[in-house]
Amino acid sequence: MDSETHPHFDLAWRDLLSRLPDSLDLDKSARKHGALKRKRVVRDAATMLRLALAYGPGGMSLRSAAAWAGGSNIAHLSDVGLLKRLKGASDWLGHIAASLLANSARSRFAERRLRIVDGSVIRSSGKAGTDWRLHATYDPTEGRFSQLEISDTHGGESLSRHKFEEGDIVLGDRGYARTPGLLHVREMGADFIMRIGWSTIRLLAPGGSRLDWNAIYAGMQPGDIAEHEVLVDHSGRKRGMLGASTFRARLIVRRKDEASSERARRAIWFAHRRKQRVAAHPNPLTVASADFLLLLTSVPACEMSPDRVVATYRLRWQIELAFKRLKSGLGIGALPARDSQLARSWLAAHLIVGLLIDEVVSDSLVFPLLSPIRRGAHLSLWRMQRFLRNVLLGAVFGEHRLSQIGPGLVATVRNLFEPPRRRISQFGRLHALVGDACADTGITKETRE
Repeated sequence: MDSETHPHFDLAWRDLLSRLPDSLDLDKSARKHGALKRKRVVRDAATMLRLALAYGPGGMSLRSAAAWAGGSNIAHLSDVGLLKRLKGASDWLGHIAASLLANSARSRFAERRLRIVDGSVIRSSGKAGTDWRLHATYDPTEGRFSQLEISDTHGGESLSRHKFEEGDIVLGDRGYARTPGLLHVREMGADFIMRIGWSTIRLLAPGGSRLDWNAIYAGMQPGDIAEHEVLVDHSGRKRGMLGASTFRARLIVRRKDEASSERARRAIWFAHRRKQRVAAHPNPLTVASADFLLLLTSVPACEMSPDRVVATYRLRWQIELAFKRLKSGLGIGALPARDSQLARSWLAAHLIVGLLIDEVVSDSLVFPLLSPIRRGAHLSLWRMQRFLRNVLLGAVFGEHRLSQIGPGLVATVRNLFEPPRRRISQFGRLHALVGDACADTGITKETRE
């Protein structure tokens, strides 16, 4: 095959492949994970990766991706053949995403690094679809994900899923405020700032007695911040290991403004009625706690004041914005595949593109702007992600002349036909009417020519 028709002659695609880690051998890893068994139709692992990116982030259906691959002379296969190969490539695509994450480790710019943990649900289309959960760790300083994991809905949110380094500060919402997870963070040498509820974790006074929440709340005005030293107790079931896993922490309490408190109280009453509780009213302490923001941290007071703890926790919203960009910018919010293996390949392909985009965004945040901008203007990560997504997909699809696509299209034209349906399409109905009109007038194919 000459250089003008070889799929790897595309400079943009070759540049995309060069963004992958140097330690990643595509062909070797594809054979190891069973994604490339025979080089009969798909010649190499790079072609397999290109097909996966065209189907996933490219937004193509299996039939359209197969037709594009044949018309571009990349690979001549049917939609069923592409389906089987993508189902077998889920582990390999996940390995590529993991390699990109491992390659993103960089030297520290500071002793303390923020790590925001959260999860997001991805739903399949149709009633029989499978729900998936994306577990992520986000670095707000570099504007990128540092850890990603895909699981089904049976995989709950837990800090134990994530790995941290010594000196990291982990931010999480109330869903992650569980004592075993906090112990996992401490065992890895990191600290945490977690939002909690009054009944989420068993907290004790420094003397070992139960914490009096009403005494803590008493006298606080909107905007006031108070700090209390507490003991985090993890005694196990029926308190069989009392004191075995108890450690000290700081409880930061901030009184909300009246508008925020009212919204929180309405949410509590709404949830109480929706769950059809036996009690006529929610727990009075739950209603009283709606007026306060409760944060639990292991960061020493000499390193971070209560005001700074509250300000640092507000950065947790950055991962919500990152999920939003991932879903709206890359289209990962609506999963079209119902088969579990195909769904994993679809998700892994999106993560590969997302991680490549994060790499470029992180590099751009390091270098200063060469031209001045208006005062008050800020960089839109969403617009940058959309722009980089179009650039990466342009590298995947390549630039092909119609003269090159024509011959290949003839060989793969079977992928452009629709399967038989009960309802005749408008094109088929028009074709039938034209045929009937020709038959009534006695016009045949030979006479038309």
